[in-house]
Amino acid sequence: MQPSIIAIKMEGIIMVQFDWQIVETAEYSHDTEPSFVTLTTRSYLTITGHAPNRIRDPEFQAKADVVKAVAAKISKGPGAGIMIDRYRSYRPYPLQAVWSGGDTIDDRHDFKLWVKQPLFVKSEYAKQALTQLNLGELGDQVAFENLAEGTEIQSFSATPLTNSSQAVQTLTDAVSELGLEQVHQDSHREVYIDGYGPDVAALLRFEIDPAVGKIDAGRMAVN
Repeated sequence: MQPSIIAIKMEGIIMVQFDWQIVETAEYSHDTEPSFVTLTTRSYLTITGHAPNRIRDPEFQAKADVVKAVAAKISKGPGAGIMIDRYRSYRPYPLQAVWSGGDTIDDRHDFKLWVKQPLFVKSEYAKQALTQLNLGELGDQVAFENLAEGTEIQSFSATPLTNSSQAVQTLTDAVSELGLEQVHQDSHREVYIDGYGPDVAALLRFEIDPAVGKIDAGRMAVN
């Protein structure tokens, strides 16, 4: 699949901006039918918290704003005075959250926010962005980590996720019908591919054991 045709002019050079939503459509899918991803170790900006009211909670919103602000600053690279080696213009990746602490979606109030970074982004560039932004105590909580999502089954929900969401039932049924095994019974991942806020859509992911059950290789994205 070809990169986005969005062009950025910088120092007299026209650069094509990498857009994950165009290049990585299978990974960031709007399909309600179950599909699979295997995501290897990459770098992420992260921050953790507790949100009794989940995505509507002020703590979730504040920490989401902070980690996305850092990601946006890094993405500007030389334009923000961050001299990234082998920099290429790109659209910042979407916010995602791993929710944990309960047996059901509605009971999970502990969160860890992740924002993926391109391979050329190193921890030193995140530190420069944080210094520039001067985000105070919340900025001090932002970490730069190398993490792997593993193998997951996913389904898109056009509305915020709850126990009664169709995406939850879709994945629960698929896990049973395909003989899959969830790695964690008390957590799940939400990827906010259309932005984040109190009434957002989400791509729901359950981590599964890749050695158990029937995984459709034709509906698998690997990155």
